[in-house]
Amino acid sequence: MRGVLFAISGGFFLTLQSVANARISSQIGTWQAATLTQFTGFVVALLVMLALRDRTYIEMRHVNPLYLSGGAFAAIILFSNMTAVHKLGVTMTISLFLIAQLALALVIDWRGWFGMVRRNLNGMQLFGVFMMIAGVVLLKW
Repeated sequence: MRGVLFAISGGFFLTLQSVANARISSQIGTWQAATLTQFTGFVVALLVMLALRDRTYIEMRHVNPLYLSGGAFAAIILFSNMTAVHKLGVTMTISLFLIAQLALALVIDWRGWFGMVRRNLNGMQLFGVFMMIAGVVLLKW
């Protein structure tokens, strides 16, 4: 149940972040807003880590360098998200982001990429993705 609550919370905050970042980027520029967002995220994460006295960051030298690219992905995500919100609006942006996330997540699970456990892909999952796409078409209509 905790995982579900964190996932829902993450979805809410992603939407709020998208709106806030789009507003910031319209005033200072997209890459400047991405920089500011990354920096404030870093500061908050650092403060939480220090408050929790979590010292597992020492093990960072054992992390696969490919996985350390997540921060670089975040910059691309922020830029894409802010640009899409300006051009498509919040609803369409979040809808398309969710479809893209779900489609790639299915492929990652199916192929076992990034060390994930391989899971079988079934027709109902594909049907679900197509239903989401149909929902976006209805939203746009």
